[in-house]
Amino acid sequence: MDKFDDLVYSLRYEAESILENLKEMDDLDGDEAKVSILLKWIKNSANIIEDRIENWSV
Repeated sequence: MDKFDDLVYSLRYEAESILENLKEMDDLDGDEAKVSILLKWIKNSANIIEDRIENWSV
């Protein structure tokens, strides 16, 4: 797998993770602790995406 394919695979994986976490939030009815954890996971996925893009462009 070349560097671009690795980037695309990583982006898809993290995007799917973000979508799954957003879907989970629909069922929480304001449970602050669970919402906080899901938001941290979403932020982590976004940071991973940003890092992968930066590494690819170097």
